[in-house]
Amino acid sequence: MPAPPRGLNMNERSSVVNRIAKGAGIAVSFSTAMPRLGLASLFICLLSGIILSFYYRPFGNVFQNVEEITSLVPYGWFFRQIHYITGQAFVFLMLFHTVDHFVRRRYRMYPAGEWTGLVTALIACFLTLFTGFILKGDKEGLFAGTILLNMLDTIPMAGKWLSRIFVGSGDAFFFLPYLHHCLFLPVITAYLIRGHVSAWLPGKGFAAVAFVAAGTYAILVDPFMDIPPEAQAQIVTGPWFFLGIQTLLKSWNPFYVGILLPCVFVVLVLIIPAVSRFSGRESRFKAKSGIAEKALYWAILAASGAYLILIVKALVNGP
Repeated sequence: MPAPPRGLNMNERSSVVNRIAKGAGIAVSFSTAMPRLGLASLFICLLSGIILSFYYRPFGNVFQNVEEITSLVPYGWFFRQIHYITGQAFVFLMLFHTVDHFVRRRYRMYPAGEWTGLVTALIACFLTLFTGFILKGDKEGLFAGTILLNMLDTIPMAGKWLSRIFVGSGDAFFFLPYLHHCLFLPVITAYLIRGHVSAWLPGKGFAAVAFVAAGTYAILVDPFMDIPPEAQAQIVTGPWFFLGIQTLLKSWNPFYVGILLPCVFVVLVLIIPAVSRFSGRESRFKAKSGIAEKALYWAILAASGAYLILIVKALVNGP
């Protein structure tokens, strides 16, 4: 497939997407279906989350509150399962959509500011999943919140301030993750993707597929067994995307593993569109910029592949 043109505006990109969808066959049809299914999942996730928010209390015995929602509130288990699987589906599909764009080098079509916003939105999606994991209120949720608190504390100068923004203390431990999960992160994500999603809005068919798939999962798959906070557990794990970091934390400094390396990776992803534009210009730096773009491209793919291997090994053998 030829490399996409650089620096297109939003209307031009939509036109390119439509031409690709019509002329490139099954593989690209799947490529265009992913974001539409993802957005349909997001809408269902938001609706189920609004329903659950009427019953969830981020203070006191949060674990007992979640268990009451699951077992005592009418259809609480159903809405909790729907909320879980559609949130996971949205992030999975948006991640695949981003990887698909990256592998096809479509990052060349985006201005630096818009590309930065989209990457930041994907990070906000993962943070939303992470805060939702904390809000379970069980042993794993407490573990995840404590690890996040400790990693943020390692940041020089700003660590204590950042940790107080994301995680509370004492009885308010779950309140700040609750605010981020239900308010700040969804609003930030919606704002950052507001222009991009216009080309990917799902129709009734995608919404129906997403709802039927989520409903089938909710009915056929039992909810995960939450571990009481006071229970003894040999292995306590974080969310699936955190397992690679959790594995490395056994032998590496928390600041390097949880803060520095992820930030370096994000910076590389953010700068690659700018490097690619230098390689497309007629200048004395064109050849060097082309080499730099290829080096960044393969370095990002290699780092992503290595982290994926860590996740798979942790899923199979434990972190």
